[in-house]
Amino acid sequence: MACDVPTRVLRFGIKTTPMHLAYDEILRVWEEADELPELDDAWLWDHLMPLAGPPHGAVLEGWTLLAALAARTSRLRLGLLVTNNTLRAPAHLGKIATTVDAISKGRLIMGLGVGGTRQPDGPHPAAAEYAAYGFPLPSPGEGLARLTETITVLRRMWSEEVFDHDGPFTTLRGTRNGPGPVRPGGPLLLLSGWGNRTLRIVAEHADM
Repeated sequence: MACDVPTRVLRFGIKTTPMHLAYDEILRVWEEADELPELDDAWLWDHLMPLAGPPHGAVLEGWTLLAALAARTSRLRLGLLVTNNTLRAPAHLGKIATTVDAISKGRLIMGLGVGGTRQPDGPHPAAAEYAAYGFPLPSPGEGLARLTETITVLRRMWSEEVFDHDGPFTTLRGTRNGPGPVRPGGPLLLLSGWGNRTLRIVAEHADM
């Protein structure tokens, strides 16, 4: 009997956690991976301080590092798994992502998640870095609302020449984003998280 279930392609990638590592070490891994046709994707994370090991250890900022690695690779799709939505204003994040997309010639996958929130059963693992860098931990509800607003701003930055935005957390006037993304409509949007409310946002907005 014929089966109409769509075929899923199994892909493999790498994720390098830029914690307690130097740039040259990460670059070596990405350049080697770029030469291996069996690997399709390469990912970083989005933290500002180590989450394990010595607290004084080195951590490279994710989007800055991603831009550098995009310039030194030519084939791998790349992104942050996933961007912490609370660390950057929505339009600023859109400009950063568009720049990396241009550098990579359209290889960016826009990974995005809520980021840290206040948890009723104990501190979030990233609470220390939020305090160290001056970011307040939002409630889960606020975190999800901010994520939804950022998705709206990103989509508009990647599809409209100029726009205004009046949202619950962000007001924009005359926002332009040139050059635009390489791919019409912008990079594929990969959303990550947990819980039923997050899954609803994924179902409504995610490409991946």
